[in-house]
Amino acid sequence: MSRKHKKIPSLIRCKVKKSLKTAFLYIGTMVGAGFSSGREIALFFGNSSPLNVALASIVMAMFACLFLTAGKLALIPNGKIVKLGILFSAGVSLVAMLAGGEYILRTMTTLPLLALVMAILGAIVVSQGIEKIKLANAILVPLIVLSIAIIFFQIHAQNGSLGFSLAKPIMYGGLDILLGGVIVGEEGKDMTFGQILLASLVIAVSLFFMLYMLQTIVLADKNDSLMPVFAISKQLHMQAVCGILIACAIFTTLVSSLKIVSDTLIFFASNIKKPSPISAPENKSIVVMFCLIICYPLSFFGFGKIVDNLYPINSILGVALAGIVLVKLIAFLIVNTRRKHLKNKQKRLCKTAKPKHKSQQSDVQSSSSSSFFGGLK
Repeated sequence: MSRKHKKIPSLIRCKVKKSLKTAFLYIGTMVGAGFSSGREIALFFGNSSPLNVALASIVMAMFACLFLTAGKLALIPNGKIVKLGILFSAGVSLVAMLAGGEYILRTMTTLPLLALVMAILGAIVVSQGIEKIKLANAILVPLIVLSIAIIFFQIHAQNGSLGFSLAKPIMYGGLDILLGGVIVGEEGKDMTFGQILLASLVIAVSLFFMLYMLQTIVLADKNDSLMPVFAISKQLHMQAVCGILIACAIFTTLVSSLKIVSDTLIFFASNIKKPSPISAPENKSIVVMFCLIICYPLSFFGFGKIVDNLYPINSILGVALAGIVLVKLIAFLIVNTRRKHLKNKQKRLCKTAKPKHKSQQSDVQSSSSSSFFGGLK
């Protein structure tokens, strides 16, 4: 086999690997304490049937595809107002992850302040860069899915009473746009459209099964628990498995949230009249630790209050950002289509003009030659 033929399978593997890593990065960003514990699913979908909740995965995959495409075409808004919205959303998510981590780890071990240890580990990963974050998600996301499946197969099927509503999936999808969308938007710059479609498909399929299983578990909890999945795991004597599930999910989202908060602070620090020392790349670790020092005390408000009161605001901001990106993408496609149409029109005009030009030249030549021979006569 020639070298050229050997390179083709390895190139395909690299492209598929890139799509899978991007998909896991998006999923890992959104499957935090609110998702894996079932709290945010109960908040947004209530008593909806598992199948109706699972259909939300299609909307969420479309959001991911939108931001990957916008990232590739450099259409993601980068203004200060948008950055403030992203900072708020990521800050809320970070505080919620710290609060959820503290709750789950204290419940499992009775030891306080363990979430601080998790936060420090997250800070180390963030300081190492995006590749380490993608590696962490590629390892932890499959484990999270496996843990959800283990609990799901131990309970009976559940049926919700509420019908399908398109507004609920859109609002729920918007919840993670300001985190997942922004994170994967950066990855879209180096992806082909084929890779973007593959990543979106992986996201849709993975979230379909995860949401179906999670909503089934949430409906099985009749006590309106703070963390429905954790409550059901206690009944099944699977508290350790579920605790690991939620802790892993918290860690993946904590890392993504911390990265966005620190990057946004660095952005604002580098855009003031007198640039601050924290905008220097070598000081990123200091910025990351500063973010934790500010956010950790805010987590003491409690996981339930943070999710119930602030997540709906995040959802509205996410849908608004997705709307802005969609409008920019549509405008780009319209302008690009018009440009191509004008170029094709100019080419057709040039092609039709050339024969005329040639015929005029031949007429001139024939007339000049006839006049010449006429003069000779």
